[in-house]
Amino acid sequence: MTSLYGRQGYPSYAGYRDLRFDFMRGFAMLSVVAAHLEFFSWFNFLFWERLGIISAAEMFVVTAGLVLGLVNRKVVEREGMARVTERLWRRSFVLWRALVVTVLLIIVVRSLGLIDMTAVTTFTDRFAGQVYPMIPAPEVPWYDQLALVLTMRVSPHQIQILGLYVFLLAGAPLALWLLHRRLLGVFFGLTWALYFAGWQMPPDTPLLGMQFEYAFPLMMYQVLFTHALAVGFFRVEIAVWLADPLRRRLAVGITVALALGFFIFAQATPNPSFPAWSRLNLILGERFQAIYDVWFVKKHPGLLRLLNVAAFFGALYALLTYFWQPLNKALGWLLIPLGEASLYVFLMHLIFIVLIDQIPGYFDVIPDWNGVWPTRIWINTALYLGTMLGLWALVKNKVLFSVVPR
Repeated sequence: MTSLYGRQGYPSYAGYRDLRFDFMRGFAMLSVVAAHLEFFSWFNFLFWERLGIISAAEMFVVTAGLVLGLVNRKVVEREGMARVTERLWRRSFVLWRALVVTVLLIIVVRSLGLIDMTAVTTFTDRFAGQVYPMIPAPEVPWYDQLALVLTMRVSPHQIQILGLYVFLLAGAPLALWLLHRRLLGVFFGLTWALYFAGWQMPPDTPLLGMQFEYAFPLMMYQVLFTHALAVGFFRVEIAVWLADPLRRRLAVGITVALALGFFIFAQATPNPSFPAWSRLNLILGERFQAIYDVWFVKKHPGLLRLLNVAAFFGALYALLTYFWQPLNKALGWLLIPLGEASLYVFLMHLIFIVLIDQIPGYFDVIPDWNGVWPTRIWINTALYLGTMLGLWALVKNKVLFSVVPR
């Protein structure tokens, strides 16, 4: 039996679970870890906004929405909205609890003074030379520390996005109800009204006063999650619509063309972390930065960044659809387990960050391609690969699966 898309394509008889979504979640985890291991490796040429102006954050949010939409449609139809609401609110609580427990553990370990916890208790802007505390100082009274932790006003910057997910999941039942009732005008009107309301707010103005809002404003990032939720929910209808060869070729062509356009634009980055030979001199660095600051800022995403995210995932999904067999054979063994246990991987990667930070000054080096950096990048790449393989081994051996949520 062959696939609708040929011998190399994704099998049309693969069942209800779409492994392409798990594959994409695993790919997102590669990007997350590359972003949070704050050294420069060869993988940064992929994951530091070089595949397009897209980061690990968008990958994580979109893949979560896709999977939740796909999974919960079946639950809605089989068990009703009450069951879906219960499931999602319970998951929201699990994420809140995971964030709170992780932060409390970090505070306790720091208080013991046995290991350097700087990598997860502070955020350092190395180009500006500024260090920002992400965890309350030890002299803050314990009850004030506890209040800050419980209300998600403090957290390591590496996992602060969990606070965003707490609210996205809490609001997901309403979004799913609107999709189930086919109230699409209300659904899209509400999501875009919230987005544009967020656009009008100045950056670094948290609506709820919580830590995650400085990097991931809720009103703006929800538009990525809700649209991915809708795509996952209507996956069958979209597949039927795209069954027409002309429509499919047109949709894939436009999506891939946009993704390639954003990819080429990303290569013009003036980011000095990348050597000159890896950047295209398409436009002046000042012009690139001016466009970026209006339309592509991560913590205040403009419409072009949203379009880039949509095009990237559309092109990636098409790539996985047409070339599933070779891609799954090459990378599925790694990415699918990571994607299936993404929350577990997300929490456990903090351990690797702390361990690597025990190498004195390791995260404090700014890439310098005129010095010894070309040699050091190979060491960094080995550390990154070791981290990913270590996380994969933990997943395959189900280490602490009964304790750490997945």
